[in-house]
Amino acid sequence: MSEQRFLQLVEAYRGFEFDQAFRDDIDHIIGGKGDTVWYIVAKNGDPVESRIGTCQNGVWSDRCVKGKGKKKTEKALPAGDTIRRIAQQAYLGQDEAWVKSRKPRRIEDAHPHFHYVYGFGDKALDVSEQYGVTIAYSDLKDVPAGFHLRDLRTGADVELP
Repeated sequence: MSEQRFLQLVEAYRGFEFDQAFRDDIDHIIGGKGDTVWYIVAKNGDPVESRIGTCQNGVWSDRCVKGKGKKKTEKALPAGDTIRRIAQQAYLGQDEAWVKSRKPRRIEDAHPHFHYVYGFGDKALDVSEQYGVTIAYSDLKDVPAGFHLRDLRTGADVELP
């Protein structure tokens, strides 16, 4: 279900990509354009691992690229692995009971989004109002899992990896 939701987003904007910024200068770059989707883990701006999926005639072919230059390795992944990982991370937390049981509080900023807060603030989730993707997450019991939106691009601003 979330896989289709992300693919519709990519199609509607003729390309969609956003960066989730984690601790220690690690970014998860999630995007798609045309028949290609990607999930890239980058450290200090350099890709460490790139998962790239391409859908041709309804059939996915996926690969994982690690490293760069002469140290670059590539291996095949199970069909649909990339889009499943994208859906899991792009919509992280949105189906959780603690989110569904709360009324969102709207926050205005450069990327209008809803902000869900649980309990005494031990968990928080920001969902982009315009795009519907999770742009921030925090959990006081799992601090390294937290991230915020670094950048978001659509259309011609999105380049294939």
